[in-house]
Amino acid sequence: MESARLWNPRFAQLFCIETMLQFGLYLTRPLIAGYAVSLGASLAVAGFLAGLLATAALIMRPMSGIVTDRLGKKGLLVVSCALFAVSALGCALFRSVPLAAAFLALQGFAFAFKSTVVVSLASLVVPASKLGSGVGWLGVAYTIACALGPALGSFVGGAVGYAGAFAVSATLLFAGLVLAVLFKAPREACAHAAPTAPSRSGCGFAAWFHGPTLLLSAVAGLLMVAQGVTSSFVLLVGDMRGIEGASLYFLVYSLATLAARPLAGRASDSFGVRAVALPMMLLAAFGMTAAAFLESFAGVVVAGACMGVGQGSAYCALQAESVRGVPQDRVGRAANTFYLGPDLCMGLGPVVGGFVLQAAGAAALFLFNAAAVLLGLILLAVFGSRRRGSSDRP
Repeated sequence: MESARLWNPRFAQLFCIETMLQFGLYLTRPLIAGYAVSLGASLAVAGFLAGLLATAALIMRPMSGIVTDRLGKKGLLVVSCALFAVSALGCALFRSVPLAAAFLALQGFAFAFKSTVVVSLASLVVPASKLGSGVGWLGVAYTIACALGPALGSFVGGAVGYAGAFAVSATLLFAGLVLAVLFKAPREACAHAAPTAPSRSGCGFAAWFHGPTLLLSAVAGLLMVAQGVTSSFVLLVGDMRGIEGASLYFLVYSLATLAARPLAGRASDSFGVRAVALPMMLLAAFGMTAAAFLESFAGVVVAGACMGVGQGSAYCALQAESVRGVPQDRVGRAANTFYLGPDLCMGLGPVVGGFVLQAAGAAALFLFNAAAVLLGLILLAVFGSRRRGSSDRP
């Protein structure tokens, strides 16, 4: 590694690529269901299309990690960017429900590779002692896009229509493709590095996943249960409780996450994952408990702030730990394995949460979220030190 600085030219390039891709994707996230309905799809089909990116990404997870390790990471980044751009352009040019489904599925396949490749590249272009900070800053790109992208997409969609919004998205994604082509990847990212030891796993579990990362994946998944359920139902709960301005939860959450992630990354570099994740998960659980009993705008603000700082910090620390110290020939599988829990729980969490809300009410919904976070905290507290004892500093 040529530089001991976090913000070396390669990491700055990677951050710009991630920012462009996240904005290009989030620009159209709030429009997909409406776009599908405008094409004649039923609400059920529209909901399916809206979640197709996550579904397709989850399907590709077992393959994306091992492919990332065995092929050049820069090449896969370029291919992913190209597929993103083509899929968005396809949605803009071809107004058909089956074709929209095909293009959105293609986007999900590309997303599975992109998310794995970006974290893998980060582990190669930043100093090992600053990996947590690097992952934290990549999370900032996601947070900004998540906060501003949907609002910008809604504005663009209202001004120029669905096709125009997808065309703008394609433009941003093509810009990301250009940046990826120009990315000065380290030698290890251009060709598969030799394995550190002969593989005896064949086609077994270890050939596709990274076992030590499964605990981190499960804990991160439980965190994303709370995040996914809250994001899905906070507006509905606001209506049920008569709370004006419940939508400000997203602004408060985004601002809190934006402030917390870089600091959480630095803290995990210095003190270890459990020193950051455990107290931050406790803070997130407190925010969900407060939302259960504060049936007012104050509850929305407290929940947004505590989830932004708590969940955002813990997730950042867990993600950095998933690739910390992993051999180069397995870092893609480690990054990919980490996403299994969040992908699965972001999809299943709202389904279970909807049942809880219907059966027991809003307070039970938020207590369910708090319980999920506390279960993750217990798993990390009990089993975390056994995973990789040398990585957790006292």
